[in-house]
Amino acid sequence: MPQSRVQEYITIAMFELLEKKDYAHITVQDLVDRAGVCRASFYRNYFTRDEVIERFLDGIFTEAYPRESMSSANVEECILHFFKTALKYRRQLRALLQRGLLDRVSMAFYRQTLEQIRHLQVLNNKYQPYFFSGASAAMLCAWVENDFAEPPEEMAHIFMESLQGYMELT
Repeated sequence: MPQSRVQEYITIAMFELLEKKDYAHITVQDLVDRAGVCRASFYRNYFTRDEVIERFLDGIFTEAYPRESMSSANVEECILHFFKTALKYRRQLRALLQRGLLDRVSMAFYRQTLEQIRHLQVLNNKYQPYFFSGASAAMLCAWVENDFAEPPEEMAHIFMESLQGYMELT
């Protein structure tokens, strides 16, 4: 995830604070104090606290699905890479779950799913990205809620089984 040093410090500060207190009680001042940067640096990089989390999640998806990396021939490999990437950020995902913020994963999934569907040129209707991103986000959230009980390889297999089950219906 390419970030400036200031963005990295602020992101780290956000998740350290989320491990200790509710999101509603985290202020910009808390973030800059924890990150060791000035308030102006925060506002040069972000408009709101929400943007810190949004960019973090977008960064996970960018890392998990490098632009133009997925094709119809390597879907399972890409899904496995996604679950491995998510596991790498388990501490942050747990913090989002703990504070009731895991629902933000859905919008990040939607943006990434729409990009992939457009890249693969498989957009069938305007609701398709919502369908796939919703199911994928729910699966990731369930995995986080189950404390990453299954290894990424098993999660990728479950994902592909579910997808194949859907495809057999059509």
